[in-house]
Amino acid sequence: MPQAGRGVARLTPTAVANYLAGQRALLKQPEQPDGDTRQVVLLRSAPTWEEQAILPWNGGRHARVAAAPSVLAVYQEALGHLDASGPGSAEDPSLLVLLTDREDAELDPGILVRAYRHAIQHVDNWDLIRETFTASGIDPRLGDETWGVAEALLEAVPAGGWPGLNRQVLSRTHALATLARRRLLLDADAQLDIDTLLLWSRTSSEGPRAYRALRDGERAGLRRFLAEVDQAGPTADALLSITEHDEPSVALPFGLVAAALWQHAPAGPEVFRARGRAENILGREFTDEAMRRYGESTENLVARNAQLLAEVTPDAERLAGHLGATEAVRHSPYLPAGLEARLSAVGSAIADRDLDACRTALRAVQAQHLAETARTRIGRARMAVRLVQWLATEPAWTPDTVAGALAHYNAELSWSDRALEHLEAGGDTEPALSGAYDALAADVRKVRRRMDRAFAEQVAEWTTAGTAPGSMLTVETFLERVAKPVVKSQRRLMLLVVDGMSAALAGQLGEELAAHWTEYDPTGEKGMPPTRQAMAAALPTVTAVSRTTLLTGRLQRGDQKTEKREFPALRLWSGQKAAVFHKDDLRPAGTGGRFGPDLEAALADDASHLAVVLNTVDDGLKNDERLDEWDWTIDDVDALTPLLDEARRRGMAVIITSDHGHVLEHRGVKVPVPEVVNARYRDVPDGGAEQLVSEAEMALAGPRVVGVPIVALWSADTRYTNRAAGYHGGVHPAEFTIPVLAYLPNGATKDIPPGWRQLTDTYEPHWWKLDTKRLHATSTPLSAETGTTQPAKSRRTSTKKSAPQDTGLFEIGVSLQPSEAEGTLLSLQAQSPVEPLLDDLFASPAFSDQLALLPRKQDPERLRQALAALCENNTLPLTAVAAAAGMPPARARGYAAVLIQLLNMDGIQVLELLPDNKTLKLNPAWLKSQFGLG
Repeated sequence: MPQAGRGVARLTPTAVANYLAGQRALLKQPEQPDGDTRQVVLLRSAPTWEEQAILPWNGGRHARVAAAPSVLAVYQEALGHLDASGPGSAEDPSLLVLLTDREDAELDPGILVRAYRHAIQHVDNWDLIRETFTASGIDPRLGDETWGVAEALLEAVPAGGWPGLNRQVLSRTHALATLARRRLLLDADAQLDIDTLLLWSRTSSEGPRAYRALRDGERAGLRRFLAEVDQAGPTADALLSITEHDEPSVALPFGLVAAALWQHAPAGPEVFRARGRAENILGREFTDEAMRRYGESTENLVARNAQLLAEVTPDAERLAGHLGATEAVRHSPYLPAGLEARLSAVGSAIADRDLDACRTALRAVQAQHLAETARTRIGRARMAVRLVQWLATEPAWTPDTVAGALAHYNAELSWSDRALEHLEAGGDTEPALSGAYDALAADVRKVRRRMDRAFAEQVAEWTTAGTAPGSMLTVETFLERVAKPVVKSQRRLMLLVVDGMSAALAGQLGEELAAHWTEYDPTGEKGMPPTRQAMAAALPTVTAVSRTTLLTGRLQRGDQKTEKREFPALRLWSGQKAAVFHKDDLRPAGTGGRFGPDLEAALADDASHLAVVLNTVDDGLKNDERLDEWDWTIDDVDALTPLLDEARRRGMAVIITSDHGHVLEHRGVKVPVPEVVNARYRDVPDGGAEQLVSEAEMALAGPRVVGVPIVALWSADTRYTNRAAGYHGGVHPAEFTIPVLAYLPNGATKDIPPGWRQLTDTYEPHWWKLDTKRLHATSTPLSAETGTTQPAKSRRTSTKKSAPQDTGLFEIGVSLQPSEAEGTLLSLQAQSPVEPLLDDLFASPAFSDQLALLPRKQDPERLRQALAALCENNTLPLTAVAAAAGMPPARARGYAAVLIQLLNMDGIQVLELLPDNKTLKLNPAWLKSQFGLG
């Protein structure tokens, strides 16, 4: 604060009032303003008074205060007051206080003799402050502050006074922190850290306004104090400078742009020009290190507050445009432009079919803090990278039996169908990604078309030959081979037939089911690892044929009446009750019911087995709108969730299957033929030979073709009828291959159906895992009898550069930097800071004990990848942690619960779910302490 007069501090109204209240001689005078005795008090002060002339003090007393900058002014004011006729009044109190910077020697003795105590009185502000704080003393360092801190403390004293110190010394830190909170209108117990000030600049309008209204000296003094290391730190200097020279609300958006300009973006002419423009907001020049810290502090704050980031982002983008920093913010890990840049890099890597670059770019996208807002787009990019990995295996058709073909489709090709459907579901607005998806999908379809034809040819040859299925699972042998062991186990069976469900869709549901159910292989070949099974549909692949065959145990065409009549009469039930329920049986009789009365009764009957047909998928195929099935969940299938809940509560075995699969409509071609009733097949009249009109057709005859011989379509992109969302009836592997998912509730240890074996390994193909260490060729030899994959060496013979071993998520550090050679935003830096820590963690006895306490066995490689991501970043969205472990977003929350249970013991939160319920935060120090790591 600038000093007035000859270095004399200005007295505030509070200081004057406190002085008067401390003078016993004045207090002896009557409280009425019209006292009989007029008095003048001369106070040593800067001769300025900008407040109301009448000053209330000590309750109902009043005094008139005036400034006297010269001897003449003292003379005129004092004599004018003392010589006035009559007593004082409310407008002219009997007590006059003159503020002057003159000395006693300068004044006429005649004036002094009539003044209070016959001299100019001196007010010690620190005495007043000591009394106000009830302190025993004052920190000498406060006297080194030259900006009027004493005056500010007296001026800012709240109505009830400063909180008392109970006769302790008033320290510099306590005094200035208390003053700062009061002046910035912060809570009395607010932490004076940079997070508090950043939020203050954004969420409080009155606080910044009050700060800007302070005198220059006081603002500068508070800014210096708050910028000290043990307070808010140097970043506060820049923040408060912005508050003084621009709108306070710009401080947070500016921090995000500053982080891009001074930390993330490479230095260059455009960046330097943008930095120069930024100084207009700052009001003065700051060092590069100061601006880097400012940006870092801002990013640290928004990283923990997704809602705040969403609020600030639009302002930051507008500010970037104003500063000419639109290219710089493409390097930001927090702004949308940075997300788009990383997605573009993924597109470029996909277009180049560069596996290493794909994985690196994908990790960079997933690490971007707006990744949670782009889950769909990132999920699609992940699927695209998986397809690149699949193509890198140079997939070829190797099965030589229909059994092998079914197993190969179920274990390999259905996953490529699932990934391709992700791309078909929406593409992308980013040109680099959109173009890459187009080219990638075309390459995948080209490979798949050859395989789909080979599949159809094998089915046609087998069907025509009339060869018995042997150990291959088929719809007519399903109940005998899969359901009968459940009946023998004394456990009830719930068979859920999701009409039209493909193997690809079943894979999605299976991932979600894993949270509460343990999957089993119900029919696998002895001596081979347990795996998810599939069975062959009847032909044509329509409900009337394949579902009726499934539920009656014999090849035939029928309807619901046939199924209801024959299903409970099958010998496999051994006299036990069994019933099948269709769509109408699911409709409750009243508002409060869940299902129809017959189904409710069957569920409540502890001696009854039941099958329930769910039509959501098949019904969706009939619409003329596109059916996007890439994001199907259990809740999307009507009645599936409550049925599963009921089965789990009752300890039932659950088998989820379908009667046939389907193909979806994607720019399909209509094959012109006369008198076609079905979308994907046509009858051959009189059983004679039928001329094929398209190379996409396949003639089918033999005992598995129920009724007359047919001609069916094997290409996924053809149909006979008008367009619909999807179709079935043909001989595409997605239509003919029926998935079989067998489950028992988690924790089941008794009454395991004979022959059922728990799946001990993940059922995804190697190329599906984005964290695989090495890509394996998937066209491995299959058992001629069952088609089960057997261990064998890779069949890859490519002379292309092989994919390097992917040694983990953090063996490669990702930063957004330009590459002179390729002009990309991504640059790589070798680093592995967390690998030794993870090695020690996994070798820790305490960690092994925690693993043993988990309800389900966990894949150690997935755990390592997830923990590596957390160790590297400390704070990550749930979906990013799941992605690091190769988990889909639908399982992110469940997997987070597993990690929390694994790491947190003895009440110590090593891993914490933040209040937004979307973010995990790891405490590395507690991790080391809890598990005894170095």
